[in-house]
Amino acid sequence: MIKKKHVAAIFYFEENVSQLLTDVTTFYTALGKAPGNTHVTIAANTLTTAQGNVTKALAAEAAVKTRTAGTADARNTILATVITDVRSFVLLVQAAANLAPDEVTATQVVTECGLTTRAQAVRVKKDFEVVNDDTQAGVLDITFKAAGQGLAATYEVQESADGTTFTTIKTTPGSRSTYTHGKAPGTRMFYRGRIVLSEKNGGEQVWITAPAIYVL
Repeated sequence: MIKKKHVAAIFYFEENVSQLLTDVTTFYTALGKAPGNTHVTIAANTLTTAQGNVTKALAAEAAVKTRTAGTADARNTILATVITDVRSFVLLVQAAANLAPDEVTATQVVTECGLTTRAQAVRVKKDFEVVNDDTQAGVLDITFKAAGQGLAATYEVQESADGTTFTTIKTTPGSRSTYTHGKAPGTRMFYRGRIVLSEKNGGEQVWITAPAIYVL
């Protein structure tokens, strides 16, 4: 008898709180619709409560950036609840994967529920990244992988509320910059960027779209 290889259901907990909450929301979205909800059964009110905890955590994280006394403790308390919720849902996915008849099916169950089957590798520098600033509410940190040494370049950034229609928000000569977004905390936004070189060196490069982010 061939022994079925164990397939682990893994949720990677990012250290950056805003990115963690974005990842949690993506996980919950996968659980709440097909094919995710065909593998695990979660009561609608249970999932709604968990999603509400994410909303509270987003608001608490935004409050932390005001540096008001007690906001960090309040954020950490609701964040602990979110983490507990996530772990309980991961166990449900794991149970479903364990019941799968083979490794291929088990892997499909895990990935269709919004999880991964292996630990995340060491992070490498991304070509384009947009994250909430660690200290200031309403500010985003924008980072490009810089153009090659000796190349004159500008860095163009666009934003979108729907991931389809984008508007240019800034063009800068530096690969690192900040942007004051002016959105309500918890608003889901999309950002993309491109490097623009001289015509001699290739001109406008392809757009790189960063993962959706919940701005704070």
